[in-house]
Amino acid sequence: MSKSYDVIINGAGMVGAVTALLLAGQDGQDTEREGFKVAVIEHGEQTTFDPAAERQMRVSAISAHNLDLLRKLGLDRHWNEPRMGFYQHMRVWDNQSTGELEFTGSTQQPLGAMVENNQLIAAAQQLMSAHPNIDVYYQQQIDNIECSERHVRIELTDQQPLQAKLLVGADGARSRIRQSMGIEWSQKPYRQKGLVCYLKLTAAPESTALQAFNPGGPVGLLPMNDGLFSMVWSLPDTEVDRWLQADEQTFINALKIHINRDLGDIQLASARAAFPLYQSQAKTYVKDRVVLVGDAAHTIHPLAGQGVNLGFADAECLATKLKGVRLRDAEALARALKKYQRVRKAEVSKTAATMDALHHLFTHPSPVLKPLRAFGMNRLNQLAPLKHWLLKQAGS
Repeated sequence: MSKSYDVIINGAGMVGAVTALLLAGQDGQDTEREGFKVAVIEHGEQTTFDPAAERQMRVSAISAHNLDLLRKLGLDRHWNEPRMGFYQHMRVWDNQSTGELEFTGSTQQPLGAMVENNQLIAAAQQLMSAHPNIDVYYQQQIDNIECSERHVRIELTDQQPLQAKLLVGADGARSRIRQSMGIEWSQKPYRQKGLVCYLKLTAAPESTALQAFNPGGPVGLLPMNDGLFSMVWSLPDTEVDRWLQADEQTFINALKIHINRDLGDIQLASARAAFPLYQSQAKTYVKDRVVLVGDAAHTIHPLAGQGVNLGFADAECLATKLKGVRLRDAEALARALKKYQRVRKAEVSKTAATMDALHHLFTHPSPVLKPLRAFGMNRLNQLAPLKHWLLKQAGS
């Protein structure tokens, strides 16, 4: 006999867990509004976070809007703020020209915060475990999916059958749900990798995210507190191994050249790792009673740190479009999902196109573009209303 739910979500990572809390009716005030009955399937164990443990390499920039969202959901009751890097300023410069940009948040609200992924996941999973409308199935995978006009039926690896009126794929760029449903996936590699590590900077400006654009790709320096920064250096595939394997001093010397600002002494504070950069998107986010969110639906270049913020926006939009919808009503559900897809595909496509244009603008070798970049950045830096609009568009 299948256990029944309103919604099944595959994936209990950041986006999957936030989607579950929104759909289940979490309001962050120790009470739950009326919401859907949700099952969450997660192939791993429940995530834990130890503030005394070594820092995780996987970090995310969370926009001001999404920090508010996470607080409303109650995640701030379980996260550790000393391990988060709140930033009030953002400085961007072009090392091929004189172009510079600076953004500053309000005194009441930061532009955003850097946080280790496992800290947010652990906090969200704690909330899910205590939520009366959510059941979490850890160390399970979906082995089989059957869609009908009235429901979706799945079978877990332990052969336990579950059914629901909606299945949400929140299981990352290699989504099993997307693949099982036969949804097409287009992918465009940038022929770059993001080289990541932690650095100690002795003279960096406080509470400031930094980004230097170079011909091979940008260097992002993202504050994690107490002079510690998470670095993402975008490099052509052909150069990555060289800087992964270089001795520490050679690596630091090269990094100083690519930053081209006096930030004091630089110390390597962790191992180095690299991951491929690409842009991808599902042809459709919706098929029958299945919907995709987060990286299962789209990925973009990380140069503006918008990946997980787009995923949280997916979750918010889906919860909004499903509010008041009787999920058993196939026509009403289809209308709601089409509205979700129309809004989110348009927004993601716009953001991806912007990131793509910026990537090519700053990596193209044409000398004609150098003065144009400088003029554009410096002119924008003088226009406060336009800068405010840009921050709002970025979710900050």
